[in-house]
Amino acid sequence: MLKKLAITLVAVVFVGCYNLDNVGGKSSGGSIREIEIAGSQQTGGTTAPTPNTTTGETVETRPQQEEKIVSVDVNDENVNDYLTIIKSNLRTSAKKVDDNIRNQYTVPIGETLVFPVDNEKAIKLSTSPKNANPKVSLTNGKVSFRTVYQGQYVLSTYVNGSINRKITVSAISKYDFDEKDLYKLILQDSEKRDKDVENAVTLYKMLYPAGRYSKEVNYLFLKYAYDIRNNSLINEALAGVKNDFSSYSDSEKATILRAAKLANKSIFIPSEVYNTNNSDLKNALNEYNNSSKAPVDRAPSVPVDNRTVTTEKNKTKTQTTENETSIVDYAREKVRSVVGGISGTTTTATTVGSVKSKTTNTTESYYEKGMKNINSNPKVAIDNFKKSLSSEKIQDKKPEIYYNIASSYAKLGNRAEVTKYIRLLKQEFPSSSWTKKSESLSNLIK
Repeated sequence: MLKKLAITLVAVVFVGCYNLDNVGGKSSGGSIREIEIAGSQQTGGTTAPTPNTTTGETVETRPQQEEKIVSVDVNDENVNDYLTIIKSNLRTSAKKVDDNIRNQYTVPIGETLVFPVDNEKAIKLSTSPKNANPKVSLTNGKVSFRTVYQGQYVLSTYVNGSINRKITVSAISKYDFDEKDLYKLILQDSEKRDKDVENAVTLYKMLYPAGRYSKEVNYLFLKYAYDIRNNSLINEALAGVKNDFSSYSDSEKATILRAAKLANKSIFIPSEVYNTNNSDLKNALNEYNNSSKAPVDRAPSVPVDNRTVTTEKNKTKTQTTENETSIVDYAREKVRSVVGGISGTTTTATTVGSVKSKTTNTTESYYEKGMKNINSNPKVAIDNFKKSLSSEKIQDKKPEIYYNIASSYAKLGNRAEVTKYIRLLKQEFPSSSWTKKSESLSNLIK
């Protein structure tokens, strides 16, 4: 019996040594699950989760240490594994604590970074990657920062109302998924109508919030949703493609229109699209405009400024329950709130746990009435857009409304008014994406 036990112990030690020796080899590919296991053997892993006696939630804490990024094979298994890891970190409120006052920090996406401030009483998010809205709070001299979007974030601290210093937080992915390879995986999965494409798209948007393949990824996701006739996914995908509608090919525009019609969702169609000679796009336009239903693209009329200074006094007003159901749902909700909003404007701040908390608006705003009639009745659209400018708090949508009014006048052949509103757009919002889009209108009326 003792002999058998000794043999077993030797075998266990041998296997353990073999795994440790191969940790380095796993850094250049392989399965994330295997890397996680090997890593925990080498470093001892994170500390055991301990219950939070205040809130009852499980909090996993580990000290500040140098983050090592591991290269992995880009495949569906590894994508799903990493999303599972991030989901687990969000649910357990995994924390990375640094007790030192610094101007630069690093934290893996999905984990909460906790660090002290130097007698500063307020903190504000100054800059962040495009389409990313992190969660930032200040309590008892400690800052908590969390995001699921990779990139660099700059926080400004304040003393007596004046800026004191800037802090840079680098949110990183623990695993290096090459952007081009991830795009190829999305392309491959979408062609096969593989459900894994949903997770691949989610991870792409988290790792590359403003990636070079974002436009292509958004379209592939929409086409997949349209191919499987999933209206819920179509609504999510339309948020990503509608602001780039003009830049897609005629065949892609036709697919977008048919998807919007299927989901009973309205999208803005630039007037120049109606001049197409492409028969498929013409048919799609007719099908969309002749739909018996009247879809409305609803958006909150009064957006929330997600860059409001957070202080210890107003912290209780900004806290939300952190009870996320799925990292996929969370990331998609974040995508809807930022990608679905108008490019270059302030978007509604969405925090983890607010996926199911959506604002309902039973009263149709002038802006919404304008969007409803923009293709079918330009005169009514113009009237409502002008009322919106004068009576509604829509400063963030002003560039878009100027463009929509100019576009509506273009459909009516009123060159003078088109020129007037394009001029206003260029004067007030020279760097807006809507100003760039107005160039096509200028060419149209020449």
